[in-house]
Amino acid sequence: MAINILANPKDFAPVYNKMEYLISSTNSGEPNYAYLVDIYINGSGTKTVRLRIPLRPSDSYGKVDIHRVLESALTSNVGNPDPTADAGTYNADNSSLSYIVEFGEEYEVAGVLTQFPNEETDISRKAFNASLEKRPFINWDVTEYEMDGITKKFLTNMPDNNKVSIDSHGWLYFKEETVLSIYTVVTYNSSGTLISSFKIDATATSGDIQFIPSSPASLNNIDNANITLGSQPIIDSTVASYKICLGLVSPLSSSETRTFQIEESCKYNSNTLIFQNNLGAFDSFTFYNGDVSTTDIERKDMKVNVDNVVSNDIVYSMNEREKVTYYTKKSETIKLMSDWISEEESNWLLELMSSPEIYLQEGNELTAVAKIKATNYAKKKVVRDKLFKIEVMLELGYDDYRQRI
Repeated sequence: MAINILANPKDFAPVYNKMEYLISSTNSGEPNYAYLVDIYINGSGTKTVRLRIPLRPSDSYGKVDIHRVLESALTSNVGNPDPTADAGTYNADNSSLSYIVEFGEEYEVAGVLTQFPNEETDISRKAFNASLEKRPFINWDVTEYEMDGITKKFLTNMPDNNKVSIDSHGWLYFKEETVLSIYTVVTYNSSGTLISSFKIDATATSGDIQFIPSSPASLNNIDNANITLGSQPIIDSTVASYKICLGLVSPLSSSETRTFQIEESCKYNSNTLIFQNNLGAFDSFTFYNGDVSTTDIERKDMKVNVDNVVSNDIVYSMNEREKVTYYTKKSETIKLMSDWISEEESNWLLELMSSPEIYLQEGNELTAVAKIKATNYAKKKVVRDKLFKIEVMLELGYDDYRQRI
């Protein structure tokens, strides 16, 4: 066989990192030689793209990174489309894809450049919309996240004991490997005494990446028809904390257990940001110390000639407008202030500062945020900084316009 696959991406790879193949051919010495790489996304019978890869001068291998082709086919799923939706589980269909790569070659045959496609086909692999830092990428092992055994991880680096408001929305994302049957929510009062246990049906979804409600407002939206043990409300005024874990067959667990602490601001209003994390899922963080809104106004004016002829006279008046505004744009910026945070939270929130997709929860609506107006972020250390808070400046993802003339 002419083509040999020497190295390939991992079976379930982060799409915003390198996804490289290394191939060789017994025909690489032929004139005008090049490798052909055909990429098929989601089992399509028609190839998405064909790449032509030249020989490496040092060893005549072909090296190709396909992640730029695949990332254009992925978007995201930020929670359910409507935060008030009442299902127990949801598929994140836009967050992963499958692909197949076929390898061929071209070279001159009797002076004619001739192509020989599909001489070797790799197995079907998958990619998801994550972007890992260098060290986590090198050590990436999807089996740590595949929900097929005890203490597998959710797709988040969020520290445990995350603080949430009773009105906040949020979800936990995971990679399903074995079909899950239930997930469990256990609630406790302020003394740590068990209040109640709830089991929610998790059999309605079967996608590679799924998510479940995890914050109080999202949990309380689940329809009773999807709750196999207990009934709404899951989170009421007596609950001070609660735990969530996924299960294969009750009561066996398949995931790590996540604990959430309910906290409300006594003085200021709270604001929850929902943001895409490094693993392509969406985390939430609540700012408890209020907000300050600033509106930037951009105007464009023009000078006009005033017709001040009245009957057979020229009349001057103070209400004549020689300057007219014909364009006005308003852009809102919101500053949010957190409560005291831990060193672990400070490290995790770098993912918020660099996130490409952020939403501000306003009631049951998610308002798109264009960006966080920050060009640097200092991770805090308890040994040096003792207690610390963070502030963020949000530029909302829309402008308001007022136009004249």
